Amino acid sequence: MVPPDVLRASAFADRIRAILNSRGLTLAELSRASTLHIAGHRQHHVPHNFYEAIRERNFSPSLYQLASFARLSGYRLADWLSVFDLSLGAVGRLQASFQTLKTIALDSTIYHPNARIPWFVDIKPPVLSEQFVPLSQWISPAGPVRLDFLAAAGKSPFRYFRIGSQDNYAFPDLLPGSIVRVDTRLDMSNCVPFGKVPPDKLFLVEHSRGLVCSRLCRPKPTGVVLSATQLPFAPVELEIGTQASVLGIVDLEIRPITNVPQSQVPATLGRFWTPTSLPPLPHVQHAGEFIRRARLRCGLSFRETSERTRKFAAILGDARYFCAYGSLSDYETNQLAPRHIQKLISICAVYGVNSASMIEASGIAWNNPDESAIPAGLMEPSMATSPRPDTPAHSSFLREMQRRFVELPLFLHEALPMIFGLPQLSVRDVFWLGEEIPFRHPYLSGALFLVVDRRRKTRHTELAASVWDQPLHMVQRRDGTYFSGSCVLQEGNLVVRPWIAGLPNLLKLRNRIDVEIVGQVIGIVRRIR
Repeated sequence: MVPPDVLRASAFADRIRAILNSRGLTLAELSRASTLHIAGHRQHHVPHNFYEAIRERNFSPSLYQLASFARLSGYRLADWLSVFDLSLGAVGRLQASFQTLKTIALDSTIYHPNARIPWFVDIKPPVLSEQFVPLSQWISPAGPVRLDFLAAAGKSPFRYFRIGSQDNYAFPDLLPGSIVRVDTRLDMSNCVPFGKVPPDKLFLVEHSRGLVCSRLCRPKPTGVVLSATQLPFAPVELEIGTQASVLGIVDLEIRPITNVPQSQVPATLGRFWTPTSLPPLPHVQHAGEFIRRARLRCGLSFRETSERTRKFAAILGDARYFCAYGSLSDYETNQLAPRHIQKLISICAVYGVNSASMIEASGIAWNNPDESAIPAGLMEPSMATSPRPDTPAHSSFLREMQRRFVELPLFLHEALPMIFGLPQLSVRDVFWLGEEIPFRHPYLSGALFLVVDRRRKTRHTELAASVWDQPLHMVQRRDGTYFSGSCVLQEGNLVVRPWIAGLPNLLKLRNRIDVEIVGQVIGIVRRIR
């Protein structure tokens, strides 16, 4: 009997053979061409026994070998990565899932448009004026849909960032670990008026020490002052264009509210400091230089980086994502990218850099107009005989959300459970809050969705505690409707502070008779106006 691993390797080799045959190529021809056409670059060479190498359990081709496959076959590098089950989308997922000391940009690029994500279909027409509705009442899972059927065409006007714990000028408007969306369509003259009082808007600013979300004063036409909301950060004036660049306005926050690290004010930002000019965009000579500059920008040591990659390897279930700290030092002196693409993905995730930029720094073109997509029937052989399931299922609710938000952060679809600390996220766990509810709780200003952990139903904190120390819970009434508030159990009664204007400050209800706790609120999605 043929072992299963051998059968899988044989089927995989047949799949690669079929893709090459579609271009009139054989592996032997590609192997010779990889030597002749890219002379002097041995790392691009594809060995003639490549099919035999596939049988090795931990084998994966190098980035340069896949670049040869792409260049010589005329198929996109992104598709060849997918063929070998290597996803650059893991970079954004990992960046969004781990706490950082500094604010970092998330890699929101859709690298694999052929990838499929779960989608949903309407159960009944949504009534958006209703309040505290679990999405499971309106939508249910449908078949998976390809990303390129959902993502908007053209360059996105939005960028995404994760707020650090040591540069959070906007606390408590933003929490460490929050993911914010920044609208880059910025008009400084209208958004930041002259004066010494900062407007309520939050801006994403890049300066010589990194990225920061902050309110801004504009004492003169060419200068802005970073204005911390509550923490004692030094108000430093920056010259626009030379010392700082205002990248856009924060308009959306995805906020986990459990296990949030404490905001800190490091000495370097707590006392007045002299701003320096933004470094010019350098011409990066090779991959090692790119990696070194990325590490220095994020301020991590080799040991800290190595430990973070160890966690990535555990999450992804592949030891090749781990980078030893000695190897990290070597990568910065080498001109070539790491041999294993898994390590390249880990480095991009830790240092908060864009994967395409890393690939370009390695001397490989990412978007080559001469390369086309591998046909779906070759990417997924089952698609050759089955009907296309790619047309998105009809959902008026999701279509309305796309209209309101302009763009949905589809690159986060696999990261959301990790962001909120759940093993998996269901439509039962997400509640629509309704239109413009007048909340009194500072966390809930502009909130549109709440994420609930149904496993957490025990209530311990007293209502006399500070607002920040009172967890929010989702509560279900006997008639099946829901509301949210801070709860405490007293002599069989549930005492609830609903935090909604127009309702009593405290409600005393019979536990498991009048109401029942559904779970603890662990995440908020809110608009920032």
